[in-house]
Amino acid sequence: MKQLITALLFFFSIYTVSAQTKPCFVAPDSLKGSYEGECINGKANGNGKAIGIDTYEGDFKNGLPEGKGKYTWKNGDYYYGGWKKGLKDGKGELHLPVNGEDSVIFGYWKKDVYKGLYEYPFVIVNNTTDIGRVEVNKLRQGDNSITVSVENLISGSSIYSSGLQTTTTMTDDKVSRGSYMSKSSNALTNKEITTFQGVNFPFRVWMHFGNSNVEIEFFESGSWDVRVPINK
Repeated sequence: MKQLITALLFFFSIYTVSAQTKPCFVAPDSLKGSYEGECINGKANGNGKAIGIDTYEGDFKNGLPEGKGKYTWKNGDYYYGGWKKGLKDGKGELHLPVNGEDSVIFGYWKKDVYKGLYEYPFVIVNNTTDIGRVEVNKLRQGDNSITVSVENLISGSSIYSSGLQTTTTMTDDKVSRGSYMSKSSNALTNKEITTFQGVNFPFRVWMHFGNSNVEIEFFESGSWDVRVPINK
C-alpha cells in the first residue's frame, strides 16, 4: 500500500511538472521563443512575458498582445500602451532612442497606425435641433485657422422668400478655450463664410446663428473647414 501511494505521488509530480512546462502558444513570429505567464486552452491569455526576436510583457488574449503592455524591438526601440489583436491600439508612447537620447512620440494609435496626439482631433459638444449634420474637416497642418460656412437648407435647397434669399449669419461667438487674433465674414450667393485667423489651439467656441447655435472644440492645430447646415 505504501509503495502504491509513493508511486501515485511520483506520477502526480511528473504530471504537474509536465503541465507547468507545457508550451503556451504566442501568435506573433517575432515573439516566439519562450513564454512565462497565464495560459488558457494552450494560448497566452492574461498577463505574461514573451521573448523571441523581440520582447513583449503585458496583457495577452488568444496568443496576441491585447490590453496594455510594453513591446521592445531588438534594436532597443519600445512602445508602451494599448494593444488590440496584436496591433498598437489606443493611448501609448513610442520611444525611439537617438544618439543616446530618448525621443518619445505620445498619442493614440488605431490598428498600428499613429493617429495623433489626441484620440479625437475635434468634438462637437452640442448644437440646437434645427442644425443638421455639422461637417468638420482638417485641410492641412499649419495656417492655424477655422473657416465656418453657414447655410439655410430645406430638403437640401437654399431658402428663397419673394425672390430674395434668406441667409443666416453668425451673430456672435463665445470662446471658452484658446483664442484667435482676428475674424472676418464674407456673404456669398447662398451662404456666409466666417474665418477665424491666428487661432491658438486647443480651441473651444460656441457659435450663434440667430436662434441656432453649435459648440465645437478643436484639439489639433491646423487649418479647419466647418460646414453648418440650418434646417429652418
